[in-house]
Amino acid sequence: MILESVLTDEMSPVLLKETQDFLDSQDTGHPFQFPEWAGAGSRVMLLRKDGRICWLGTFGVQRPLGRTFPWVRALTANRGPVCDDDRLWDAAAEELARNIREERFAYLDVLPEWIRQADADHANFADHFKWHSIGKPRTSLRLDLKAAEQDIFANFRKTARYEVRRAERLGTTVTTAASDTQIDEFLSVYERMAVRKGFTPNPIDNLRRVIRWLIASETRGALLLACAGEVVHGGVIIARSGRRCWYILGAIDRDEGATVGHILQWNAIRWAKAHGCTEYDFGGYTPGATSGPAWFKEGFGGTVVHLVAPHRRMIERKRYNVFRLVSEVSSWVRAS
Repeated sequence: MILESVLTDEMSPVLLKETQDFLDSQDTGHPFQFPEWAGAGSRVMLLRKDGRICWLGTFGVQRPLGRTFPWVRALTANRGPVCDDDRLWDAAAEELARNIREERFAYLDVLPEWIRQADADHANFADHFKWHSIGKPRTSLRLDLKAAEQDIFANFRKTARYEVRRAERLGTTVTTAASDTQIDEFLSVYERMAVRKGFTPNPIDNLRRVIRWLIASETRGALLLACAGEVVHGGVIIARSGRRCWYILGAIDRDEGATVGHILQWNAIRWAKAHGCTEYDFGGYTPGATSGPAWFKEGFGGTVVHLVAPHRRMIERKRYNVFRLVSEVSSWVRAS
């Protein structure tokens, strides 16, 4: 079993196409695993069978202790590695551990898009003592798109249908962004929302790069903008892998989002269905919520999906022990 490793910014067009085709073929594929999403400085590790990719992980290289201990490095995969064959995933993960041990990585973090069974962990983690959870299990909400468009809309919560129609009556239109000017207008809305709500925004340059890639690919995803006249009041980023489309990120200019939030999601669902998707994933979700984003998402219907937590594997014991010791001391200093 030989793993191939290549930096994302050194991948050929042919290899990029191969990775896209593979991720589209896997039910556990996710847009965050596309090399184009990860950007420069990341690496793709892949395994082939009969010449075709059968296991793939797009990894970021992290230095969790910064410049103080630059030799403490970790490899991290967000929503990966990807392989629907559990046995092959596990065998490839073992080979990956051996490979990066030679490079003296301290640890490996993974977060596959795996569904938990009966509130238990996935077998690849639950039956493997070398992996340990480093976070809580995730929950998402997925909407089946196989019904007719009008039937999907009819199953929305009454208030969700009302808000969509109200936005339409007020003259709100939703368009697909196609230019840098439109991207920058959305990013301005996003930055204003971050200030208003007091959170740290994702790096703007990275968002701009990803949106440009989605726009250029045409069918991989889109930035949808809600406009009143020529003024952008909000937008959503959506992305597809295989026949599932994910809501990635949204921003609106009003706290409550009553004006454009619902019509944006409705058009995102329509975009997904029009591009052959059979599921729309709303992203993070908190079951039982009676307000906030989870309550908003629940208004569109869907089925709750329980996903595995992020897991870590220690690779190089001495370096990992340094990482743990420094992290514990830092936590103690901050708390004291």
